[in-house]
Amino acid sequence: MLKRWLAAEIGRAPTLYAVLLLVGASLLAYSNSLDAGFHYDDAHHIVANPYLRDARFVPQFFHRPDMFSAMPGHVMYRPLLLVTLAWNYQLGGYDPLHWRLTSIALHALCTVGVFLTFRLLLAQLHPRRERAANAGGLVAALCFALHPVFTESVDYASARSSLLSGCLLVWAFYCHRRACATARGLPRLLLWTASLALFAGALLAKEVAVVFPALLLWAAVLETRHRAAVLPSLLLLALYLVVRRLVLGTAVLDFAAHQAGVATADPGSGGARPILWNLATQARVVAAYVGMLLLPGDLCADRFVRVSRTVFEPAVLFGATVILGLLALAWRARRSHPLVSLGIVWFFVSLAPTSSVIPLNVVMNEHRLYLPGIGAMIALAGAVQPLWRRRTRVLVPVCAAACVLLALLTLRRNEDWRDGQRLWESAVRVSPESAGAWNSLGAERGARGDFEGAAGAYAKALALDPNSWNASFNLGTLHLQRGRATGDYAMLERAEEWLELSERIRPDATRSQWFLAETWWAMGRREKAKSSFERLAGFSPLLFEMSRYPLARMALERGDTETAARLYDEALRSARDPVSALLGLAGLSVVSGREDWARKQVEAAMTARPHDPEPHLFLARLRPGTAEAARHLFEAERRGYRPTEADRSELLARRKA
Repeated sequence: MLKRWLAAEIGRAPTLYAVLLLVGASLLAYSNSLDAGFHYDDAHHIVANPYLRDARFVPQFFHRPDMFSAMPGHVMYRPLLLVTLAWNYQLGGYDPLHWRLTSIALHALCTVGVFLTFRLLLAQLHPRRERAANAGGLVAALCFALHPVFTESVDYASARSSLLSGCLLVWAFYCHRRACATARGLPRLLLWTASLALFAGALLAKEVAVVFPALLLWAAVLETRHRAAVLPSLLLLALYLVVRRLVLGTAVLDFAAHQAGVATADPGSGGARPILWNLATQARVVAAYVGMLLLPGDLCADRFVRVSRTVFEPAVLFGATVILGLLALAWRARRSHPLVSLGIVWFFVSLAPTSSVIPLNVVMNEHRLYLPGIGAMIALAGAVQPLWRRRTRVLVPVCAAACVLLALLTLRRNEDWRDGQRLWESAVRVSPESAGAWNSLGAERGARGDFEGAAGAYAKALALDPNSWNASFNLGTLHLQRGRATGDYAMLERAEEWLELSERIRPDATRSQWFLAETWWAMGRREKAKSSFERLAGFSPLLFEMSRYPLARMALERGDTETAARLYDEALRSARDPVSALLGLAGLSVVSGREDWARKQVEAAMTARPHDPEPHLFLARLRPGTAEAARHLFEAERRGYRPTEADRSELLARRKA
């Protein structure tokens, strides 16, 4: 009786119930990641990025690519991504819950888009099989919702670019195909407009969306009509490339400066690879991506990939065979199984920007599979669709078991993303040759106060890659931090050695020069540090502002409060990070015995950035051991501050009379 009622109820609105199932599956698969924090590039891209903390900067995201990160040199043009990140901060500061719910909601929305797109494509490309469209669409969408290979895109805040771009692109594709099937009139015009608007949003979230016209074109080829409908998206793409060129200085990548066929590596990379080497390497990488979709076992946040220097390596030949075989299958299936053909072409076209001729800093990343993964799931469901009505009793339990297994693997992988140390320990276990993974493990251990563990991990990274700027730089800053805390001069000398090594590896690295100046200051070489900070101030407006703070502290050490106040005022006028400048002025007021005035400046800092923990920490340190200190420490923790036990004891312990 219940079974008949349930079947009848679902039969009345099958699409609605399918959508509810997909949203519920997405929420369930990521239900144990709601408290996952920030990792890796999140530190400079999100947590330390002051532009995300002030809504006044939002309009500038569209013409200031330097606002992408707090780290000088990390410039990207992804303004819509920054808008969503700033919105998350305005919702609740750095409380992980808001960030996680946004990412999960985007993933669920994308999953629904995959389901509806598959149903629409089946009706357009294979109308005779439309009756089982819901079943095939559910196979594609559930596998997409639950597959653990997409956890990096959902769990890693900085990978939201892949998530947002993929979500907008699949809905742009859906609106375009709906417009093609709609009679002339206002509804069709609205669908065209929605498709172009969503495509524009995808481009402004991540540049990989440039593949959209190619996807539309292949779908039109399979349908044998509507090819001219691709033209508006091509015009919009051309406009985007012009804007990108004006804002960023390059439309895609400036090959003109590299006549030897070598493309620029991203900031922080150890060098560049010749294009032919990159093509050979990416043949292996693409085959590995296919393997990860089929058997998602050992996932890794930073995988070491050896560079192939010849196309005659067995692994390169195997990868090329996999690629050519799948492309041949796509061509042969274009008439008999058009959805399989579209899915395979979608997979390879979406991978092309990151796995072809352009040698990127990171050779392989799981979050790059998010958009290609949509094509893989469409191809899978397209292959299963013809068998569905004849093999229902077999396919239903098989698909259900596969979905349960994928969900369990995703829940397990989420546990790694919930804890930074566990994440990077799993990375070095899966890929022990990855210098990047060891370096990140060192950073995580250092943040937890494990000096020996951090130093050992950094040393391992440097042993694996003697030219690693990150490892030498991090060893320098680790020893600087320890030397400052303990007053150990020998530790500061070691910091100087490591930072000088990092500067030799990358002579243009202003961060190495900055922390060398910090080290000299800690060692008592005040004049040398002062001249270095003054020199760095001329490199960029960002460094000019940042240099105001150490120079002001030096002025305070000399008792020159007038110069210190002038420097803090200069920082405040830049309006990039008013909190640091206001707290600097508040500290100056405390030194001058004007505590009331200091509190007014702290209140101004709280007004400027309500979700910033630093003003509350300032007030807690102003009156340690009091109820006021406890209250402000609690407020700072609510805003993302994570004190060590020593910090907590210092702030809460009552002073002896």
